[in-house]
Amino acid sequence: ILFPDAVVTRPPALVASPLLAAAASARTRLRCAVVCCAMTTALAGCVDDGLFAYDCAVFPPSESSPYILPWMIGASHRAIPHAAKTSPNTPQKYAIDVLMPIGTPVIAMRDGVVVRIEESFVDGDNVPRHENYVFVEHEDATVGRYVHLTYGGAVFGIGDRVRQGEVIGYSGHTGNSTEPHLHVDVTRSCCAGPPDTEWNTLPAGETLPLSFRNATAAPPRKTDLSCGLLYGVSYTAEPY
Repeated sequence: ILFPDAVVTRPPALVASPLLAAAASARTRLRCAVVCCAMTTALAGCVDDGLFAYDCAVFPPSESSPYILPWMIGASHRAIPHAAKTSPNTPQKYAIDVLMPIGTPVIAMRDGVVVRIEESFVDGDNVPRHENYVFVEHEDATVGRYVHLTYGGAVFGIGDRVRQGEVIGYSGHTGNSTEPHLHVDVTRSCCAGPPDTEWNTLPAGETLPLSFRNATAAPPRKTDLSCGLLYGVSYTAEPY
């Protein structure tokens, strides 16, 4: 979470964390998204995951995606995509929050060059703009942003080249964070974020739909990656 968004809760039995439960009062205002989903399904298919409905057609095929999940092979983590909990027009719509304990290794989703780091803030301060992060620029000029890392949690320095699958940092609970987790997204260009700009500064802060070629949904949920990662589902990183 990098900025407050209006979201609604799952049914009580499925609420397991502050990220899953934030802003329940917005529910009645947002349920119109179901109607939008019904209207778009005939054209492209969409998902209504109990919060916001969104169009699946914008997600690239997972099997040809250049991205892998940002955690270690064999590990499983629960995904909370912003697309299921934010309004359609927010720049961070395609960001993903991933629940993980402080100190969990974070790996590069794709080859690139480190263009920004911040690692000086302490876990649990809950102050906006106190997020630790690593930004990796890819060969097509898009930028992977790995945010809320722990204190001292960046492995590489600015200008270092990283390879897909390398550990680039360790997750944390810094800045505007309600619990330990990783915020990850890919933006159109470099670079939106402190200290120079806000996270949502356009055009650089526009996030892109992400699919992952090595993601498998944990049972009993069947793997369906046509809409990217689904809200509240745990995904295992498979060998790639």
